[in-house]
Amino acid sequence: MSNHENESLKLFVVGILMTIGYFVFDWHFAPILYVGLVISVLGLFSAIYPIVSERKRFASAQLDTIDKMSGKEFEQYTAFLLRKLEFNGISMTKAFGDQGIDVIASKNGCKHGIQCKRWKNKVGNKAVQEVYAGIGYYSLDKAIVLTNSYFTESAKQLAAKLDVELWDRSKLIKMIETVHTNDKN
Repeated sequence: MSNHENESLKLFVVGILMTIGYFVFDWHFAPILYVGLVISVLGLFSAIYPIVSERKRFASAQLDTIDKMSGKEFEQYTAFLLRKLEFNGISMTKAFGDQGIDVIASKNGCKHGIQCKRWKNKVGNKAVQEVYAGIGYYSLDKAIVLTNSYFTESAKQLAAKLDVELWDRSKLIKMIETVHTNDKN
């Protein structure tokens, strides 16, 4: 849970507790009820607004937007995209010590581990090695490296030997187009 989500939740809980306090301790102290309700609404709004805003931004994202994302935003976008492509059980791993896996998602009974690389240059062997190591750690069926760029020839050769799927910029474009087409229907 991010600091913002944590603070929003605290604000919401404080507001609820103040509202409950009104009913438990003093029926005649109306200001505490109003303050509690206002704090609850503010806490709830500040927790929900970033989620809705992010979904709107992700829903309309094109490659130029994706190319400007941070690595963390690209991971979040990947989770959003997979959800739209009917993957389920989607979770994001911790930021550090992720063992080469950023997003875990299942589809058709197959558990996938995805390493997300939002890079300007071609992605090399290291990403393939890292995601392959994550298969055993997370008990995965399939490993994927997703990038907004392309892969080196060496990475392609290693991925073929290790049975790691490589989803490059061309595949990402197709995924985005599929989501946009599905959203229109």
